[in-house]
Parts: sequence; structure tokens; C-alpha cells
Amino acid sequence: MRFLIIPDKFKGSMTSEEVYRSFRTGVEQVLSDASFHFVKASDGGDGFLEAISMYKDCKRVAMKTLDPLGREISSYYLLDAKSKSAYIELANSSGMELLEPSERNASLTSTFGSGQQIADTIKKGAKKIYVGLGGSATNDGGIGIANALGFEFLDSNGNPLEPIGKNLSEVQRITQSYNYMEIKGIQFFTINDVKNPLFGKDGAAFVYAAQKGADAAMISELDKGLRNLSEVYVRQFGSDFSEVPGSGAAGGTGFGLKAFFKADFLSGITFILELSGIKEVLDTQKFDYIVTGEGKIDDQTLQGKLIQGVMELANSYNIPVLAVCGKLDVPLERLTSSGVQDVIEIGDPNKSLGYNMQNAKDLLQRRVYEYFKSLI
Repeated sequence: MRFLIIPDKFKGSMTSEEVYRSFRTGVEQVLSDASFHFVKASDGGDGFLEAISMYKDCKRVAMKTLDPLGREISSYYLLDAKSKSAYIELANSSGMELLEPSERNASLTSTFGSGQQIADTIKKGAKKIYVGLGGSATNDGGIGIANALGFEFLDSNGNPLEPIGKNLSEVQRITQSYNYMEIKGIQFFTINDVKNPLFGKDGAAFVYAAQKGADAAMISELDKGLRNLSEVYVRQFGSDFSEVPGSGAAGGTGFGLKAFFKADFLSGITFILELSGIKEVLDTQKFDYIVTGEGKIDDQTLQGKLIQGVMELANSYNIPVLAVCGKLDVPLERLTSSGVQDVIEIGDPNKSLGYNMQNAKDLLQRRVYEYFKSLI
């Protein structure tokens, strides 16, 4: 039996490589002649640069940036000098994992640190800048990035506003400051598979801000702020990008990159799979299963994350999908109707979340073994 394995990480418990190794060990205990092909993938979120480094010969550029709350940290991006291309992972400077749970507050966080990285790539000669979105702690509409590259956001008195979520409602005018960075001739790309609009019930605040520390009142205010930012932009520049699928990604960073830097939106999983050369593999080799998975399969999984991209790839080659997860939080029928043959849920319902996360590798190996043993 031949397996093509394209998993996401199980956040907080397993990297995608560890998912692959545990799955493989479980299968080999039952099927000694099984063969495996692993693809390191990312939908543009955490792990984006790791995936890029597997398929591109890039230099790792370390630098000091600001974290989502404005504290100095060490971060990095990838630079391909030959093609003058830079790769930035938003989560490296603006990510939720950089904050303690008690520090998470979508009203106070900013993407400014990621903007510092973008500015550095431009100074080093980059002409194509790929920004992997995902895992952000922010809901600032991308104005942090824009501010780092020289845009200013002014209130009704003409005073510059700090580029954080709670100030979005105060923006009345957008200008370029004295340190505006010239971006003519530079192409920007967002790498992401989220399709949400900027604001509204399916927008950045209502769908994602709660996990970034926002309560119901804050979510409503953040949504109003994103709407205001869009209205000010339309009034000054005449274009409305708020409904573009993906503009709500990473707390509206998709919108900011589109509006201020004319970024093209690219599918994260499609982008990585093309770099990996997996279509050439599928054109020349046969597989019995494509295996994917993540820590929790829920409604967000079906809104354009890595698993959905893998499902679409599998459907195009008529290969059944086997998904693995810590917890399945949607009806199985929603997955099977989209081409998933089965789901292996590894969490022990009689144990705590902490136990399941700490023992995820062993649980996955055991459940996979039991699953394939039952098929014999």
C-alpha cells in the first residue's frame, strides 16, 4: 500500500514531520511492505518558511523586529538573492504564539514588526515579496505593516494614530510620511487559503478575533473599525477591496497588503505543492491514500485551510483521503461528502486535553495501528 502524506502540524503537540513519522510507524506495524512519500506543506501560516526552505535555496536573514505588543524580539525571513525574492512568515513577528495567553488582546496588537521585515527585504534588493499569512495575534487591517513602510493613519484632528486594532475606528485620513518607502517595481504576494472578507459576520473580527483575546464587545468594535478603514480607503482612493476573498485573513492583513501594496493573493497550499513538485509525482506514481490532518478539524478547516487544499488535490487525481486529527469537531459527513474516506481521531475522550497533547505521537501511532489492523 502506498501513502502520500501531506499533514499540517498539530499545534502545540506535533510538527508535520512528527505526524508523518508516527503515522508511518503505526502503519508499518501492520503493513510491512507499505511505502510512503512525505510532503512538507503549509497554507501560509506557521511553518511557512520551513516549507519554503525545503524546496528553495534561500539565505536565512536574522533581524530585530517588534512583536505584536511592540517589544523587541529576534526574528528572520528568507531571501533568494538570485531571483530577488523574499519570503516572510507573518507569525514570526506578529504571531499569537509570541504572546502568553493572558497577553492576547486583538485591540492592542499590531503587524508593525512584519512591516519592519518587509522594509528590510526591500533595502536588500528584493523585487518579489511573498508574505505567508496565518497564526497572527492581530486585527489591525494590516495598517501596522503599512505604517512601517511609511503610511500614516490620522484621526479627526490630523494626529497620527498608533497602528493597532482599537484605533481603526479613529482613522479619518491616510497619508504618506517623510519616511515613506518607495515600492514601485516591487511585487507583493499573500500566501494564504482563508477566504473571509474584511468585515461582517464572516469577516476577520467575528470569525477569528475571539481566539486572539477579544470578547463580544471588542469583536463588535474591531469589526466597526475594519469597516471604517475600508470606507476611508474607498473615499480617498476609490477602490473597495473589503469583499475580496482573503481580505479578512490574519486580522485583515490581506486587505492591507492588497490596498496599500497591490498584493496578488495566492493559494497557500497550491503555492507550496507547486514548489514541492508533487503534481509531477502524482502524474508518474500511484497512491492508495493521500493522508492529511491537523490538531482540530472544525469549521475553519473547511474555510480554505491546508486540509481543504489537499482534499481538492486528491479529488483531481481520484485518490481517497484519510484524515487524522486530535479532535473532530464537525460531523463526519461534512468531510466524507468532500472526498474524505475516513477520519482517525486520536484524542482519548477520557483524558484531559493536556494529556492528549503531550502524548499525541503515541496516540497517533496507536490509533493508526488499530485502524489498519481492523481492515485486515
